Amino acid sequence: MTSKFLFILLFSVSSLHSTILLGQKSAATAVSLGETVRLSEDGSWCWFQDDRALLLEDKVIFSGVTSSGTNTVTEWDLRKNQTSEFSLSENVLPADDHNVSALMVRPDGKLLSVYAGHSIDSLVRYRISENVGDISSWSEEKIVKTNGRVCYSNVYRLSDTGETFNFYRGNESNPHFLISTDEGDSWEFGGRLFEDFGRAYLRYASDGKSRIHFITTEEHPRHHNNSIYHGYYEDGNLFRSDGTLVGPISRNTKSPYKPTDFTVVYDGDASTRADVAWTSDIKLDPQGRPYIVFSVTKDPITRGETRNTSLGGFDHRYHYATWDGTNWSQQEIAFAGSRLYPGENEYTGLISLHPSNSQVVYLSADVDPATGKPLEVDGQRRYEIFRGEKSSNSQAWTWAPITYQSTTDNIRPIVLADGEKEVVLWLSGRYTTYRDYQLEVNGKVSYYRTASTAQEKSQAAKKKITFLISEDPHNYEATWTIPGFANLLEKEKGYQTSVLLGKGPRESYTLPQVEKIADADLLVVFIRRVALPHDQLELIKNHLAQGKPLIGIRTANHAFSLPEETVETGHEAWWEFVPQILGHENQGYGPATSPTTVSVNRKNKNHPILKGIPKQSWTSRGNIYLVSPLADDKTTKILLHGTSSSHAEPVAFTRQIGESKIFYTSLGFPTDFSSPPFIHLLTNAVDWALK
Repeated sequence: MTSKFLFILLFSVSSLHSTILLGQKSAATAVSLGETVRLSEDGSWCWFQDDRALLLEDKVIFSGVTSSGTNTVTEWDLRKNQTSEFSLSENVLPADDHNVSALMVRPDGKLLSVYAGHSIDSLVRYRISENVGDISSWSEEKIVKTNGRVCYSNVYRLSDTGETFNFYRGNESNPHFLISTDEGDSWEFGGRLFEDFGRAYLRYASDGKSRIHFITTEEHPRHHNNSIYHGYYEDGNLFRSDGTLVGPISRNTKSPYKPTDFTVVYDGDASTRADVAWTSDIKLDPQGRPYIVFSVTKDPITRGETRNTSLGGFDHRYHYATWDGTNWSQQEIAFAGSRLYPGENEYTGLISLHPSNSQVVYLSADVDPATGKPLEVDGQRRYEIFRGEKSSNSQAWTWAPITYQSTTDNIRPIVLADGEKEVVLWLSGRYTTYRDYQLEVNGKVSYYRTASTAQEKSQAAKKKITFLISEDPHNYEATWTIPGFANLLEKEKGYQTSVLLGKGPRESYTLPQVEKIADADLLVVFIRRVALPHDQLELIKNHLAQGKPLIGIRTANHAFSLPEETVETGHEAWWEFVPQILGHENQGYGPATSPTTVSVNRKNKNHPILKGIPKQSWTSRGNIYLVSPLADDKTTKILLHGTSSSHAEPVAFTRQIGESKIFYTSLGFPTDFSSPPFIHLLTNAVDWALK
């Protein structure tokens, strides 16, 4: 993966390991670029089972539980962009998302599905597909009786031994396991992982060869001030993170071990009722080292409380931890927001890891991940999906929305990836309790291409890009999207970037670090109706007078447009910026409720900014800006058209003012930064402007 970098269809512009080659014919050409695909009208999952989804070349296969309790397996054919569904069990288990099955591909290519009720009986249930990679027909359901009430399934095959393990919660709510030596055709009781006073909550990950890693709590966070611990199984033994032997794994119904026998990743401080942790996800990097995420409740209710649930669970945080071979390092990376519902006060929207890029996470929150500010639509808080990536030169993370201003909640993302593409799945709808929900399953896809060469990065590193942004309710969340895009340019292309977010009312707005304006080789403006100090505005004018390029995004077409009588002393508006520099007039907005269909202007299809942009149209959720007529000069070139409610406008064009190259796009809605065509367009525009 180090030789590639990724741009997702769902992309959150914070950079990934590559940029997407949109012009390349992909196996998944039927999937609309950057758009949400509804995969199931009725499905749900818990998060203590794995794998709940598989990526098999051009197919995504995932498990679910319907609102009536039917266990399902769904196939998403990426080549055709079609789905099909098979019911594994109907009228057998009650409606409960804890009943979702774990999936595994056997060596013969057939699929294994293992599931159980939510501690309603002692039976582990399983079925095997009759054909390779095909969900249309399955064997009859078989059962394995265990020694206690059972819940969850986590299925892993170790190629070194040919054994398949199913780790589940069993007798006394402790982790146990079954073993199969015939690829899941039959099972026998394996043993007990550890034994303790409470319901430990474990997540597992395997290298597929010899090791199965796990992270665990001591108890349910309602009943204990949890910490997080890590260990692994290999060759019949249990180990701490550093390879220290804990002892042989128990092969009977008892175990001498406890969660506290393993390595502490996060100390929740058992003596105080604060910072209570719960496991979320674990993955392994290319060296086989674990990286994990977990949630921490900052305001838990009194331990064991089940009645006064309104007294806590409104402040959750997401934490991220990595093992470097010697030590664990962990940090709080995001606000998670409030609980999903009273009673399960530690339930969050959930955070999940990218399976092959340890610097990327997906999360669900009803707050801004960076600030904790509530996300509201029509006065009601809503959970949205974000993609986060660690910044190139700091411990900070950048965030960009995968969903935005949703009328329903979006929760529990799952991320899949192979060498060609990446997929994210999530649930949208109503989640009242784990037994009462009405949810859809949605998905988006991404593709890979070769990264910039070392020589290209070396050349780009000589160029400085300064972004000018403002924060206001109508500036399309530039404070989310631009830092992520700047991180992408720096991390994957090699450019030096700075993002300047100013302060003050719009009538007397002031940018920081203005020396970065003077030093910039390229200015990018995504700022809305502000008056700047005379000397700061003069720096922008001098930039253009020197023949340096400028890019405007969406609200740049009223960047410095304020009534003169409102401007504070010492500050200045610049109405001429739009007609004289960007080359049009701000005529307002088109249909406010209609999305914009974007297509290439065939007349200028060979323009370098359009290199790799798909021939087929794509959709922006943002309403169209009215910019016609454009400046009547020979330098103006329309690159993209947009259509909304039968009204057409240019949505991306270039021009030249003296020696200065100018690019403007009225696109830039928050989810445009989740759209590969838009990110590719913007990246091309940067390259073009600086060449």
